Amino acid sequence: MSKANRVIGVMGLGLFGSALVKRLATKGIDVIACDRMEKHVNDLEDCLTIGSVGDFTDLDFMREAGFGNCDIIVIGTGENLEAAVLGVINCQELGVNHIICKAKNQRFAQALLALGVSRVILPEEESGYHIADVISRQSIEDLINLDEETAIVEFRAPEKWVNVTLDELDVRQKYDLNIIGIRKHLKETLNTQFQPDYRFAKDDIIVAVANNEKFDQIDYLERL
Repeated sequence: MSKANRVIGVMGLGLFGSALVKRLATKGIDVIACDRMEKHVNDLEDCLTIGSVGDFTDLDFMREAGFGNCDIIVIGTGENLEAAVLGVINCQELGVNHIICKAKNQRFAQALLALGVSRVILPEEESGYHIADVISRQSIEDLINLDEETAIVEFRAPEKWVNVTLDELDVRQKYDLNIIGIRKHLKETLNTQFQPDYRFAKDDIIVAVANNEKFDQIDYLERL
């Protein structure tokens, strides 16, 4: 394992856990993972620093599998509360206190939060909220809420911006937008080195930090 990297533990390699492992691997992050099913572990062999077949409710197994070396552990099986609780207790016993758990409902989440986990994820609920936020805002390509007041938004340049420079628009003052990147299409690398004299083109995709209240106004982008 690379000493420079944080080590992430993933317990349970179903759809959620396996997707997490694959994404972490693309970022070069060391991952220790386990699942009861050997096939699940073998399918992710190329993405794992250490992969073990076993039960994370067994403290001895977790210790031997190296989970005590993790900076963060994600418990990715959200169906069995008893198993999740034992997993959390085992993580704490190993000295890992940054624990993220998947849960199937709010009651499940409350029980895990009471144990002191760092975060509980309700995947279906969170994805539903995310899609609702995106489709309810005109012209928005994507949105990530940072808190109740602030979001990172990705949107296409409004028609009124075409052939106008960033400096001329003065978007921070006029629209409470802090532009952090621009690209020509969704798959292009984000350009963060643009200058104040950058002139917007049709279909430019802009990434900015924005005020949520203004983006909740349906006609906001239409008025830019």
